[in-house]
Amino acid sequence: MDHGLTEYQARVYLTLLDLGTATASQVTPHARVPRTRIYATMSQLHEKGLVEIIPETPLRYKAVPFGQFVSKSVEELRERAAGLEKNLEAIAKEFQVVGQTAPEERGRFEAIYGRRNARERLIKMYEATERTWIGIGTTRSPRRVMNGFGDYITAKAESGVRFRYAFPVTPENLKDVARLAKYAEIRSVDFYVPMYMHVSDAREFLMSHPIPDDDSFYRGDDICIWTDDEALAEAVSNIMERVWEGGKPVDVGPEGR
Repeated sequence: MDHGLTEYQARVYLTLLDLGTATASQVTPHARVPRTRIYATMSQLHEKGLVEIIPETPLRYKAVPFGQFVSKSVEELRERAAGLEKNLEAIAKEFQVVGQTAPEERGRFEAIYGRRNARERLIKMYEATERTWIGIGTTRSPRRVMNGFGDYITAKAESGVRFRYAFPVTPENLKDVARLAKYAEIRSVDFYVPMYMHVSDAREFLMSHPIPDDDSFYRGDDICIWTDDEALAEAVSNIMERVWEGGKPVDVGPEGR
C-alpha cells in the first residue's frame, strides 16, 4: 500500500503471488475481497502493470514480479522529474503569485430585510458619516428621511457634513422637502425609480426597495442591499452625483428658509 495500491489491490496481488495463476473466483476467498469487487480490482492491477490476464475460459490472472512494477515506477518518476526540471522556468511563470503579499481587504455585502432593520443600518451609516451624504429616493422619501433620521441629519449638518438629495418633488411632498432643505441641498428629478439609494462618504452604499412605499419609517417589508466595498460605493456615488447634478434646484419658498 505504500507503493500506491489500495487495500483490496494489495490483498489480491499478494494472493496471486501465493497462487501463481488463478481465476477470480479462486482468488476471492483467499484475498478476502468481496466478489462484487474482484473483477474491478483485477482490472486496476492490470492497468498498473502488476497482473497479466491469461485469455482462457474462465480468465486466469498471473502476478507480475513487483520489481518490474517498481522499476517502471522509478523510470516514470525520472521522466517526470526531467520534464519538470526542463520546464521549471515556464511552469514558475505560469503559476507565479499575482496577488499582493498582504491580501487586499474586500468589502462586505449584506442583504437586509424589513424596514426596521434597514433603518438600523442607515442610522449606523448616518452616525459614521464625516464628509458627504448623497441620497436618491421616491416622492415619499423626504418625509421618511426627516421623520426617521432628522436628528442625525441636523447634528451632522451642523458639524459640516454636506447632504445632497434628489427626489421627484411634487406639490404633495414640497412641505417635507422644505423641512429637509434646511440641512441639505435638494434637487428635483423627473423620473420615478421604486427604490432609495444612499451613499455615505463614498464608502458605504445601501439600496432599498420600500414595500410599501408609504410614510412609515419603521413598518415595511423592505428589501435592501448594503456594502462597504469602497470601490463599488465610490462608483455608485459618482453615478448618483451625476443624477443629482442633472436635477433641478428646488424653490421651497419661505418654509425652507
